[in-house]
Amino acid sequence: MCYTLNFTKEEQWRRLPWNKFNRQIREIQERIYDASVRNDSRSVRTLQKVLVGLTPAKFIAVRQVNKITRGKRIKRMDGISYLTPAQCIDLVIEIEIDGKTDYLCKVFSPKPDRIQVSLGIPTMVDRAKQFLLLMALEPEWEARFEPNSYGFRPGRSCQDARAAICRSLKKKAKYVFDVNIGSRFPTIAHNPLLNKLNTIPLFRKQIHSWLKSEMKFERGSKSNLAGPSLSVSISPFLVNVALHGLEEYVGKCLAKCSKNKEFSKTFAVSNGLVVRYANQFVILYPYLEALEKVVIEVKKWLFLLGFEISKCKASIRHTLYNHNDNDVGFTFLGFYFSHKKGRVGTVTCVTDQHKSSSLRYSLSQKPDKYKVKQHIRNVRDIIKRMEKRPQVELIVALNSIIHDWTNYYAFTDNITIFHYCDERLFYRLLRYACNRHPSKSKKWVIKNYFYKFEGYKWVFITPDRCSSLRRYSKRVYQNI
Repeated sequence: MCYTLNFTKEEQWRRLPWNKFNRQIREIQERIYDASVRNDSRSVRTLQKVLVGLTPAKFIAVRQVNKITRGKRIKRMDGISYLTPAQCIDLVIEIEIDGKTDYLCKVFSPKPDRIQVSLGIPTMVDRAKQFLLLMALEPEWEARFEPNSYGFRPGRSCQDARAAICRSLKKKAKYVFDVNIGSRFPTIAHNPLLNKLNTIPLFRKQIHSWLKSEMKFERGSKSNLAGPSLSVSISPFLVNVALHGLEEYVGKCLAKCSKNKEFSKTFAVSNGLVVRYANQFVILYPYLEALEKVVIEVKKWLFLLGFEISKCKASIRHTLYNHNDNDVGFTFLGFYFSHKKGRVGTVTCVTDQHKSSSLRYSLSQKPDKYKVKQHIRNVRDIIKRMEKRPQVELIVALNSIIHDWTNYYAFTDNITIFHYCDERLFYRLLRYACNRHPSKSKKWVIKNYFYKFEGYKWVFITPDRCSSLRRYSKRVYQNI
């Protein structure tokens, strides 16, 4: 158990060979992946048992969970939000996949539509067990997952999903069925999920205990209606497993419509696309009647899994026209996709209610308006909160946020929006500087806070030119 002797627990934790541990776990996970590709279930189960029992895997699980929760003030039933090195060593000895779970602490998470969703926060022991089990199950399913599933998978991101949608919409306008399944686990059917996992009985028992775990309120009352004992570690993985097969099912529905000759021969099954990111997905197809039939079948398929689609979170839209009083285009993962008429683009045949017409249009992808407003509001709150702090601290705080946000939307049609963000940020910073020096004139404030730097004017920078604020417009790239 102890890899370094004659040391305190704190020194033992700091001296652990993390690179060696990662190599060991990586080798076993690669063997699990290869066995899953060969459909060798016996080897997969054996290697998963070995991985879960390894002490290096437990060390990595505890370290990862402690790293995720560090700095977050989250209430738990055990009252622990961060582990010391000594507590980490003790937790490694304690964790074991035994099919048991602890009570949850119920918290409320606000959503953009002003609805508070109740979440169950597991204890540190359960979080470590979930990450340990995830390391064993994830390689098996990475060999099975569908190609257009991008959410919470290693080596995949939102940008991959955006690129897949752009490739589909670049040459043809289509109808889109946009779905966001809000409540994932409170209503999910346990038996279909566990049967689809088809894993070791001990693993099945452990996951079933997390799904059925009860919530405990601050006053001691219990409830099992608000959600399961699932953390960020394993809940996205189980969502991917539950929704696995959606792309194949949609393909079968389209093939059935094509076989029955329910729509024109000019539209093949290959024109359809399903892009899924965890519990959000879109179905794109150029023919409306076929898409409506597919939507009915998809709703039935989701109902068997325990998912219900609300009308406010699902709609059929068109990327070029208004359809059923819905706006043109759709929003997915913070990106707004639509087609715009103009000189740019090629003449393309688009079908709308059995009528073909030649239109000249091009694909437009922009940051979502709501996300832009939310980001500007977040920047404004940071500036207000740090009004009494030095200028250098404000620049450091804003640079990290601007860097992440502009990187996410770098490869979109962002010229207008990024310049708009620069303008709003300038006026907000000017007000910040004027509030710091109420007795000074605006001319003096501009002279001491804004300078010409690297070819740009009105740059918010310190007088010694050592720290400058990033500009949104420096991340304007050509749309790819």
